[in-house]
Amino acid sequence: MLAVLTVVGIVLLGLGSWFTFHLGPTGSATFTTTPAKGSIVVVEPSVLNRVDRPTTVTAVTRGKSPVFAGRATPSDAEAIVGGADVTRVTGAHVRSWSLVASQSGAGAAPALAGADIWREAVQGNGRVRLQVRQENAPEAVVLATADGKPADISRLTVTIERRTWFFQALLVSLVGLLAAAAGVAGLWQERRRGARPATTEPARPIEEATV
Repeated sequence: MLAVLTVVGIVLLGLGSWFTFHLGPTGSATFTTTPAKGSIVVVEPSVLNRVDRPTTVTAVTRGKSPVFAGRATPSDAEAIVGGADVTRVTGAHVRSWSLVASQSGAGAAPALAGADIWREAVQGNGRVRLQVRQENAPEAVVLATADGKPADISRLTVTIERRTWFFQALLVSLVGLLAAAAGVAGLWQERRRGARPATTEPARPIEEATV
């Protein structure tokens, strides 16, 4: 039983410490990918609206090349990209802190910047950042150039911030530390008791018989 307690404590300590390190004091879970070259990127609601917290999408381009990011309803985003070459970001892997994406279609999309579907749109050279709030869910984010061509994105990140995650990870670490310490202490006590030599009562002297 003590051995099991020790193992469980070590596992909880490792898991909690790992999450504490990656989340940081702000409780920010950041997932990353490098989209395929020559492809428009659509970040789907399954990523943006998975947690009821603000989600930030950041795109960094090679050589400070231009990039456009627009936030719209999923149906409007799907309609404007049409059958273009699109990389769809649909999920995330916590173990590797990476985004799950798939590519389909061919060609470019129409000009994006002038479309009236965007609830919010930003564009820049080298980097853009767009925050998605959950009151308008579901939503999708389209990343390309303003004229509908694929942006040369070298790094795409999605960040979800929730301060309580950090404290929950700390709590798991603390519980694991206490459990492991209790288990090790118990095993040590058992070992000491097992190694202690048994005490025997000294033999009484045989009294001489009187005649």
